[in-house]
Order: sequence, then structure tokens, then C-alpha cells
Amino acid sequence: MTDWDLMKEYIHNAMQAVDRAHAAGEKLRNHTTPEHFDAFKEQMEILHNHLNALKQALEHESTYSMDELIDALSEMFSGHPAAFRRTQRVEE
Repeated sequence: MTDWDLMKEYIHNAMQAVDRAHAAGEKLRNHTTPEHFDAFKEQMEILHNHLNALKQALEHESTYSMDELIDALSEMFSGHPAAFRRTQRVEE
């Protein structure tokens, strides 16, 4: 996955999480119950995790690029991705 694809994926995931958090917030606003509060809190935590992943990728884009290059070279020469990465591997 290229850096561009990675960023698109992180942005897309964050936007979906915003939509789900907004919907949970509306339910909480219209019908305040402990269950709706828990659902809102859960969606906000998910959104927070997606935004942190996006922030991490933006702050360390050169590290992601280097890891992707090393993976590609390792795959080409050994048939396997590199065993060690400084960044998390993005599932395709």
C-alpha cells in the first residue's frame, strides 16, 4: 500500500468514525440514557483512535515511506516482507 493509499484509508476511516460518532451523539441528545451515553463514548474512542493513526502517519510520513520501500525490496529479493518495521503494517 502506498503512502497515498494509506493516507486515503486513514482519512476515510476517520470520516466514517465522525459520522458514527455524530449519529451516536444525536441519539444521546434526543434520548439521554446510559446505553446511548455508552454508545457515544465508544464511538468517540474509536474516532480518537482513527485520528491518532492519521496524526501518526502525518508526523512520520518519511518513516512509513522507508518501511514500505524496505518491504518492497525484501519481497522482491526474499519473497517475504521485512521482518521488522518501525511503523505498523497497514492491512490491505
